[in-house]
Amino acid sequence: MTVISVGVGDNIQSAIDIAGVGDTVSVAAGTYTNQFLSITKSMTLSASGGLARIDASVSPPNGKAAITVGVPGIAVTIAGFAISGVTVPDNNGAAIRYEGGDLTLRDDWFYNNQEGVLGANDPNGNILMDHLEIAFNGDGSGHTHGVYVNQLASFTITNSYIHDTAVGHEIKSRAANNTITNNRIFDNNGSASYSIDLPNGGNASIRNNVIQQGSNTQNPAIIAYGEEGLAYASNNVTLSGNTIVNDNPGGYGILNPTSVGPTNFIGNSVWNLTNPLGGDVLAIRPVLDLLPISFITTPPPPIPPPTPPPTKPGKGHGRGKPR
Repeated sequence: MTVISVGVGDNIQSAIDIAGVGDTVSVAAGTYTNQFLSITKSMTLSASGGLARIDASVSPPNGKAAITVGVPGIAVTIAGFAISGVTVPDNNGAAIRYEGGDLTLRDDWFYNNQEGVLGANDPNGNILMDHLEIAFNGDGSGHTHGVYVNQLASFTITNSYIHDTAVGHEIKSRAANNTITNNRIFDNNGSASYSIDLPNGGNASIRNNVIQQGSNTQNPAIIAYGEEGLAYASNNVTLSGNTIVNDNPGGYGILNPTSVGPTNFIGNSVWNLTNPLGGDVLAIRPVLDLLPISFITTPPPPIPPPTPPPTKPGKGHGRGKPR
């Protein structure tokens, strides 16, 4: 396995192109303005010495993302990247656009894009996200989200901070198996709809998260399950060990119009919800940890202040399928 080094000012795509299967492209910490990348072979793309920043001030030439990655059957890891400013004419501009295979994202920061992570269908594909901050994404249309992955074998997000999405959902997954553990999922002053949306059901383990629904939310439900119809033979949800804070008058825990679905509500703590979701009802609102992720590579640059939330649209906005 070969390590190919990229210095500040060098072209990252050129290194990706010459890398062999299983090689690592090591990118020096710094800013790489308007470098848009495509990865279609198994490899690792990793920052060295701090975060490697891709700041977009123009639309990606492929109309998709800062990094477009994957085809069925390959395995790619991307670590230590900060990506911001991605917009495209169809409003689906993403920091990361997944198109198949196995993708691992670790120690990354995606903010102020139309989409944070957008994933296409791959019934054999798997996405793992660990130690990410995904913040202030969404264009306010309700069709863009912090994280949105389509029909995969599995989706996992752990040890991450997802927050302040505009109108869309903080996390939306159509995967058959979902693991959402040890995260902070906060609307804060943002205007997100659902905190977690699993519109096609499937299996899910939602454990040990702190979830906060904000006062500017577009939908009163915090978690939605199967509201667009069940797509899988196996449908089971464990909701355990979570702290759920509701700052929206009239907010409630789970929207589930299906005849099957969420079970195993164990050991949760809730504040300002009418239904306890299988745990303790807190008398005092917990103090939330609003600190940014402490990156392994280097502390992130400061997050720019968010724009004011849009005027609250009619009930149900933000539930539609993306373009």
